[in-house]
Amino acid sequence: MVFSFKYTESGGLSNKYLLVSYDSATKEIKASTDMTGSNLVQKTLADSDEETLRECFKGDKFFDFNADYPAGKDTEKDDSNVLSFTLIVTIGSKVHTVIWTNKSAEIPDELTQIKAKIKEVVSNNKMI
Repeated sequence: MVFSFKYTESGGLSNKYLLVSYDSATKEIKASTDMTGSNLVQKTLADSDEETLRECFKGDKFFDFNADYPAGKDTEKDDSNVLSFTLIVTIGSKVHTVIWTNKSAEIPDELTQIKAKIKEVVSNNKMI
């Protein structure tokens, strides 16, 4: 079954940017820390890493998450320390997008765990 995702993280005081994408059809994982993609790193993902990532989305829990978890009411509009996250996942014919920030209220624990696992796999593969 086709499995792919695109994860982005951007913002904050240092204007951070991270893009991670994966497509099971090609087994290629890509990471970039630059919006232009000029420092794109691309590798073939090991079966064990793919299985680790697939496990994050086992069942339909991810597809039940809200599409948007806005920042809490106490976050000022010009808060320069807000990190924004987007995760788009395709499994078979199902596609779901979730958007949240580090200031969002009521983020599901599973979403935080998925984000951590994606970053762990990329870090372990020395891509960031």
